[in-house]
Amino acid sequence: MPKLTPTERGIAIYNPLVLQIYDYWVLNIVNTWAWRCPTKTHLLPLFVSNIGSNHLDIGVGTGYYLANGTIPQTTRLTLCDLSPTAMAKAKARAGREDARELLCDVLKPLPVRAGEKFDSVSMYFLLHCLPGPVGNKICVFEHVKGVLKEDGVVTGATVLGKGVKDNFFGGLIRRFCVYDGIMSNETDDVESFVEALKANFEVVEVDVIGVVLVFKAMKPKL
Repeated sequence: MPKLTPTERGIAIYNPLVLQIYDYWVLNIVNTWAWRCPTKTHLLPLFVSNIGSNHLDIGVGTGYYLANGTIPQTTRLTLCDLSPTAMAKAKARAGREDARELLCDVLKPLPVRAGEKFDSVSMYFLLHCLPGPVGNKICVFEHVKGVLKEDGVVTGATVLGKGVKDNFFGGLIRRFCVYDGIMSNETDDVESFVEALKANFEVVEVDVIGVVLVFKAMKPKL
């Protein structure tokens, strides 16, 4: 059997069994006790308060945020992910058959319609899953900037790998996730992400909660 590339391995991880337990294990147990950034306290409220009328969700996971984000039916919804399995589950869970699907790699320019712009973009727990060092990932902000309206907003969160201190449980989870290829964030630090955000957006707000960088950016630079 040929060896999977890091990207292919990352896609394969999100099989139906993993997606079935993801919400309880990752968004409940791991986020609260390992990463110390409870989903319902910090991440979901940020998502809910920053949904525009034309929204792009990158890295859809199980569709947890889409299902719990009280997104109006009038909101145009576009889902972006590399995993067909995750995409199908997220779309079904969101209850939005009209949602558009973009099966694509966010490390490359997003294949949207010519001139298309979004009011809001979300990317929760995406960046720490992308393969390679942090320098390979920051292009995502440039790609997002290119599809965001002048008065649009992008929000997200990512588990940092450098410059943070794990508790015992977090250290165990981190070592497993890195070894298994679930995360590739050993060089991911606050400074690199903030620098990249500020290079692409006029207004940047960040906070480190536990070992998670939570961010919000507005006013894409020309």
